[in-house]
Amino acid sequence: MRLDGIVHVWRIPLGRPLVGDPDPAHLLDPHERRRADRLGDARLRRRYIRAHATSRLILGGYLGVPPEEVVWHRGRHGKPALLGRPETKANLTHSADLALLAVTTGREVGVDVERLARPDPHGTPAPVDRLATRFYPPGEASRVGRARGPARDWWYLRYWTRKEACVKASGGRLVQGLRVGVAGSQPYGRGLRCRGAAGLPGPWVVRDLPLGDGHLASVALTGTADYRVVVRTWPGLRRFGLDEPFPQGDRHREGAVR
Repeated sequence: MRLDGIVHVWRIPLGRPLVGDPDPAHLLDPHERRRADRLGDARLRRRYIRAHATSRLILGGYLGVPPEEVVWHRGRHGKPALLGRPETKANLTHSADLALLAVTTGREVGVDVERLARPDPHGTPAPVDRLATRFYPPGEASRVGRARGPARDWWYLRYWTRKEACVKASGGRLVQGLRVGVAGSQPYGRGLRCRGAAGLPGPWVVRDLPLGDGHLASVALTGTADYRVVVRTWPGLRRFGLDEPFPQGDRHREGAVR
C-alpha cells in the first residue's frame, strides 16, 4: 500500500482490554519480550505489550505479512525501522493509556503524544516556565511564561510534542531538538515548516493532531512538501481478527486532518 503524501495515525487504547480480546504477548519478538519483562509494574507491562503487539498487527496488514514477520532494526540513536522495507516508514509513541502509530511511505515520520495531567489543587505546580526558559527558543519560552494555570502546561506540551516528533522523524536525540523552532501558527490546511540547528537541521513539516481526549500530539515528516493526515481508531483484537486482511476501506472511525 502506497501512502505518498498521506500519513495514517492509529489511535491505540491501552487501558483495559476489550471484552473477548486475547492476550497479544505472543506476537512480540525476543527484544520486545525482554523489555516487557523488565517492566516491574503490571500496568506498564500491559500497556507496552498492547502497544507493540497491536503495532505489529497493523503493520503486518500494510505489508501483507503475519505480525510475527514484522522485523525491526534500530538505528544510531535507537530509532526503529522496518528491516527489508525501506519505503514503509512507521513510528510508535505512547503516553498513559493511549498509543499512536504513524505509518507512511517514502519520508521519515515521527509522532509524539503527551497526556495533559489534571491539576492537583494541593500539589506544587510543575516549573514548566523555567524549563521552557532554559531549553526552548525565546519566542516559545515567552509564550509558555505568559500563560496562566492549565494553559501554561498546554503550551509547554504543545511545543514539546512538535519537537519530539521532529526528533523521532530524524532519528536524533531529544537534546538536539529542544531548540528546534516550531512556534509559528499554520494556515488552515497547511503544516508547520521548520528547521533545526547543527546536528539536527531538518527540515520537517509538522502537524498537530486534534485528539480531543486530554492528550496533545504532533506528527512530523522530513522534507518540505505538505501532506494529509488520516486518524483511525484501532477496533480491538477480537474485531480485527488475527487472520483477517487489513481493512482497505474506512470501516472504523476515521477523521481527516485537513
